[in-house]
Amino acid sequence: MLRINTEGAATLRKKLSDIEKRQLPFATAKALNRTAWEVKKAEVEAMMSDFDRPTRFTLNSLFIKHAKPNRLESVVWVKDYASKAQAPTRWLLPEVMGGSRGQKRSEALLSGKGILPGGKALMPGKGMALDSHGNVSRGQIQKILSGLGAQGDKHANSTDSKRSVGNSKRFFVLGKGSTALGIAARTGKRTVKMMLAFGGTPSYGSKLDFFGIANRVIRQRLPDEMRRALDEAVLSAR
Repeated sequence: MLRINTEGAATLRKKLSDIEKRQLPFATAKALNRTAWEVKKAEVEAMMSDFDRPTRFTLNSLFIKHAKPNRLESVVWVKDYASKAQAPTRWLLPEVMGGSRGQKRSEALLSGKGILPGGKALMPGKGMALDSHGNVSRGQIQKILSGLGAQGDKHANSTDSKRSVGNSKRFFVLGKGSTALGIAARTGKRTVKMMLAFGGTPSYGSKLDFFGIANRVIRQRLPDEMRRALDEAVLSAR
């Protein structure tokens, strides 16, 4: 986690006037927050250049915890929550820290049904249509989960039940001998397409230099933002 704070505050306080001393906590909080926004902006720009067609969800995956006069520290980090999707910490942190990505919800559901073998992950098959970002759509995943009885929805209505019957006839686990290879779809009487293949869990090297980017921005911007905020605070106090 990236934390932005100031050093040498005691030394600075000795050099300031009484008005400046009273305004220092407010000015420092303002400078830290302005710098945090610059850090976040730089990180998003890096994602746009370093990642392959990042989604809006990815570009909005950072948050700022703002500094206050009584808590002189700003935090810029990856969100650990999401309303209808996997939390960004599960898949973005491996791009920052390196390592294996966490298991997706669809993978957990399929593992729970005994469909996805242990240690395996889902990857698009040759028959899977991808969106403009190179990802499998949520709707397509839901159809597959529905067809395999792994959607995890205990409150499906009658329309969903009818749809599940159709999906169950279309999607099935394709294997070779006793080895499950992936999930296929029947596209005709004698034709099938591989939709999702079972492969090894992806492992990443550090692709986003999160801390390096942040440190450069802090060195460049924090001193100027501190001077600017202090000038503003002194003027407003007179």
